[in-house]
Amino acid sequence: MPYCVKCGVELDNSAKKCVLCNTKVMMELPDEIPPYPKEKLEISQLNRGYFSILLTMILLVPNLACLVINLIYTPGVYWMYYVFGGSLLLWMIFIFPMAIKKKRPLLHIFLLFLSATLYLLLIALALSGMRWFLLIALPICITVMSLLYLIILIVIKKKPGKLKTVSISLIAVIIICLVTDGVIDYYIYSDIQLSWSYIVAASIIPVIIGLVLLAGNKKLQNELIKKLHI
Repeated sequence: MPYCVKCGVELDNSAKKCVLCNTKVMMELPDEIPPYPKEKLEISQLNRGYFSILLTMILLVPNLACLVINLIYTPGVYWMYYVFGGSLLLWMIFIFPMAIKKKRPLLHIFLLFLSATLYLLLIALALSGMRWFLLIALPICITVMSLLYLIILIVIKKKPGKLKTVSISLIAVIIICLVTDGVIDYYIYSDIQLSWSYIVAASIIPVIIGLVLLAGNKKLQNELIKKLHI
């Protein structure tokens, strides 16, 4: 039989409150049911190294199959370059981050740049078109990699905050558009005549100015957070 912890009155087994002082009944747990498990259970973590090796082996199978098929049935047309380059790019994007223990964004970006450039180079070799690779693909790849490097270094060293980081990223988008517009014009007309990139820049610059002003006004940020419920 339970007893009231305050006045000591004997209570019924189904009672939830003391009939005398209205104190809530505190039921003791039976001895056979421990309040917490005696043994600590650990969840085994996935071995990322073995998993990355497994995915690499799976990715190699279609590449070897394409190599054999290409050499046997179409020896004069090396379409296997597309498969090799695409597989290398996929490996760099998804498998490489799992293969390394410590995150190294700068190294990852550099290897992505090399794999993407190699992929485009293989396409150029397969199509016998090195001119578009040298005048369009390579400058754009170098520009994108350089800007990504710069943004990551600024974020790591300066820690500018989310709004300023978005502003810096939008500036990088403008630069990429200007470079892309310029190299395409030079490839087609042998002259740089920027056109559509001006429209992109004119559309993004007001957004950048607004974000920079907002980043310096904490009161306005708090008001927007309350209004937008974010």
